[in-house]
Order: sequence, then C-alpha cells, then structure tokens
Amino acid sequence: MDEEHGVLLMIPAEEIAPRGRRERAGVKFREPMEFELFPRHVEECIPEGHVARTMKVAVEEMDLGQLKRTYSHKGGYPYDPRLLLATVLFGMTDGVREATELQEHCLYDARYRFLMGGHTPDDRTFGRFLDRVEPFLSDLLGQILGKAKVKGKVKTNEVIIDGSKVPCSASSWNYSKESEQAPSDPDARMMNSHGRYLVGYNVQIAIDSSSGVIVGADVNCDANDWHAGDGLMRCVKEQLGELPCSVIADSGYETSRTIEALGEMGVDTVIASTANLRQELRLNADLELVCPAGKPIVETASGSGAGQPYFRFRPQGGCRGCPLAAECPLKGKSIWLTQGDDPAAKYLNKVRVESEAYQGAMLRRRAVERPFASLKRHDKFGRFLRRGLNKVRAEFLLWVISYDLRKLQRAPERILGLILSSFWGENPTRSELLARRPANPRLLAVA
Repeated sequence: MDEEHGVLLMIPAEEIAPRGRRERAGVKFREPMEFELFPRHVEECIPEGHVARTMKVAVEEMDLGQLKRTYSHKGGYPYDPRLLLATVLFGMTDGVREATELQEHCLYDARYRFLMGGHTPDDRTFGRFLDRVEPFLSDLLGQILGKAKVKGKVKTNEVIIDGSKVPCSASSWNYSKESEQAPSDPDARMMNSHGRYLVGYNVQIAIDSSSGVIVGADVNCDANDWHAGDGLMRCVKEQLGELPCSVIADSGYETSRTIEALGEMGVDTVIASTANLRQELRLNADLELVCPAGKPIVETASGSGAGQPYFRFRPQGGCRGCPLAAECPLKGKSIWLTQGDDPAAKYLNKVRVESEAYQGAMLRRRAVERPFASLKRHDKFGRFLRRGLNKVRAEFLLWVISYDLRKLQRAPERILGLILSSFWGENPTRSELLARRPANPRLLAVA
C-alpha cells in the first residue's frame, strides 16, 4: 500500500522474502525453576490408579493379625508391617528387591515415601521383615485369591501349569559337580534352561485359564518338571482353597506318576502327549491297555536314548497267529515309553487331549508364558537375591502376590478375549467340564 497516494501496489511473489523459522541471536537454555515455598504433600504426587495406590489399598484390606503377633512389646517402636509389606510388594513390580535399594528409594523416591508414610527404614529392617513375613505368604496369597473368587474374577474349573528356571545368587563357578551343590547356596542345582546351563531353582506356577491370575506357586530343586505336577496341585489346594477340574500342561509333565497322582485327587490331566499310542488301543475291564485283539500291552525290551532308559511295549505273545493281523494297524509296531511309565495312564491322558470337552486346550496352554515374561523382562527378576529353598520360595511368593494384585486391578479385556476365543475356543465353565469330560475308569473302579 502506497500511503502517500493511496494506491495498492502489486509486488511479484518471487520478490517476497519467505517467512522462515524465527532465529535467535544466541542459544538460551531453560532456567531452573524456583522451589515452592510450601512443597506439595507426597500423596499429591501419586496419581489416581497408580500401582503404588493399588498395593497400599490391597495391603490395608489384608488380615495381618498373625504377623503382628510375632512382634514383641520390648525394645523400640517397630515399623507398621502394612507399610513394609506394601513397600516390598511395590518394589517387586519396580525391579527393586535388594534391601539397600529399598532403603535408598525410601529416602528419595516419592512413591516409596508414600507407601512408607514418610518413614525411612534401613536395609536391616527390610531384611528382618522378610524373614518375619516368610511363613505367612501362602496365607496372604490365599486371602487375595479368596476375595477374587467371591467377586467372580477367579474360577476353579481349569488351570494351566508350567515351570521356568531362575538362577540363584551363588556363582556357578563355585558349583561342585561331585556334591552337585553350590557352597554358598546348597539347595540350588545345576539345570538346563533352553540349552543354557545355570545353577538355580525351578519355579512352578498355575494360572486360571479364564483370567490369567496365578492361583498356585511353588519352588523346587528338580532339574525338570516330570514330578512337579502333584506338588504344585497341593500348593493350589492350600493357596486357592480347592482343586480345579482339569490341568493343562506341556509334555514336560507327561509321566504316568503325575497322571495317576492327579487322577487320585480328582483332577483330569490334559497334558500334551508325545507317546506313540494309536487310536486302536483301548482299556479292558481290568483297566489294562489292550490291542484290538484283546491282548494286553506288555514290556518286551529295553533301550536307551537322550541319556535315559526306554522300554518297548508290544501285545503279549506278539502278532503272529492273530486273526486280525492282516488288517490290524498295530502289526509289527512298538510303543516306547520311559522307565516306570504306565501305558494305560498315558492312554487316558491322550484320550482327554483329543476329546471334544477339551477342544483348544493346547492353544490355551500358551497363556501361562505371560507371567514368566513379566517376571524376567518387565519386573527384572533375573535371579534370586536370597539363598536357601525356603527364602527363595518366600521371595517368589512376594512377586506372585504383586503380580496378582496388578492383574486383578486391570479391567478385563473382553474384546481381546472374544478375538482369542475364536481361535482356541471359549473356556468351559466348571459345570460344563463336569458334564462333558470323559469318565475316568480308574476313579470309577476305586469308587
């Protein structure tokens, strides 16, 4: 605009300077903020719905009467066990498990100061508290599962079990092959975890297939899962209060001892079958496995493979002269099983795996890997910090309690459940399992 003559001037576009980013004469950094004259209360720093608030509320609802009775009126005033327990449980979710780290976080971390109510206990206080709370952890887990069962968040119809190897705090270099022990942790054993050898413990969990909540946990020194199933079910009975209808597991639990032990408890085993048991086999009136011609399957020879003995089972008397030999699919076939295995027990398990009542069970079995992923990756539980089987079990149960509290806090992902159910089927209810599951002839014979 020409202000003198009032004429609008047209300037070519190429002569207009492009509007770019504003440039400063120099770099200027942000100045430190002034401290508040009256700092906020530490509780105002914790947002609603935070895991720390979940731990605090959950611990306040627990019955810690037995734990409080272990304290004496002599000496100084002790810290409230509710504050210590909530702090330790939150540390499990945050990867802070050492007593010295808990002490430092209570000094400088607002979340831990909120849980401890402003107190700053030292590392020895946390160490003594872990020893004191050790005998009551199974009961505390049972209280959480009992409330979740009343609210319908945990069901008892079907559980999935699995195990994982966790290294101990002792060095593997000091492991003695002669005594099979680590000098600083005599309960730890050498184990093979996916081709990697470590000195540690075998942790076992059982989760509810519908909610993913851990309903039973245990720690043992066995290098494999062959004989861990019945012990884990006893822990489920103690911590959950009742046994499930069925148990889903991988082939690592497929032994006749586990199948028979759980069968005597009234629990159906749905274990991934690796035994070469054909469909033409059946059980006779004496609960013996027989061929299509009615001949019992008996042991005929032995061998070895993968460092363990195997035994060959064939029809008694062989197939020569059998009237069904021409059409029998078992002619000339053998069944190889490990030492001590009962072919009839493994046959019953395979029938259940292939039955319609447990359709999709082998796909639902994969859900048990999620807690272990959270244990080792998210919660940084790379190894145990305490030594001795009882202390290691207590450390693992503390993590299980913290995991269940977080799991129960989250809203049920119904949409995701519907999508997954289209692939591996809906989880059957307890009444449906009782009505649809195949009858166990061994239990009927005992009754």
